[in-house]
Amino acid sequence: MGPGVGYGLSPLPEEDHAPVDVDDRFSALLEVIEGAEQPGGALTDLAQRYAYVVPDDRSLAVLASLGPLVELGAGTGYWAYRLRALSVDVIAIDQMPPGGERRNRYQDASPAWTEVIAGDQTVLTEYSERSLLLCWPPLFSSLGDCLTYYSGTTVALIGDGGHRTARLAGLNDAFSPITVLPVRAVEPFPGAAPTLSVWQRRPDR
Repeated sequence: MGPGVGYGLSPLPEEDHAPVDVDDRFSALLEVIEGAEQPGGALTDLAQRYAYVVPDDRSLAVLASLGPLVELGAGTGYWAYRLRALSVDVIAIDQMPPGGERRNRYQDASPAWTEVIAGDQTVLTEYSERSLLLCWPPLFSSLGDCLTYYSGTTVALIGDGGHRTARLAGLNDAFSPITVLPVRAVEPFPGAAPTLSVWQRRPDR
């Protein structure tokens, strides 16, 4: 039995994926696991089932105000699921979405929370009219060069400045930060504060 099973991480029933009446077990499970004397691999199990950062009301409201959105590296689709529950127009994309032929080491084997379509950063050329969302892009992943393919005006990045998450090449050159909020990561890097930062493309870029 894996370390997460005892914390209620059994396979999700189909009704939990409904886009309304969200039952946020994520926060409650995180509280239980963090309070355990030896959480072991349960934190990783939780992140792979839900997300590596907990959606909170303020972050969701900020992201909702930026819609329509395209989320790259959407993983299990949990952030998109929470946003769609707020009637936000969001397209969720992942190079290896749940249920695909290739296994994604950042996810467990559960179904996606909502529709996640297959694609990599090159598809961003088709979504310049949408704000771009990245939540906890893995360090050294190809997501770091996503702005090469994105010509839109707004980027929302949930990360830790290059400790456990990728830095976006060209972000500081072409965009200016307009909002920065603290967020709660499941397994943050010690001493690095995870944030949601919103960036606007500068007129000269």
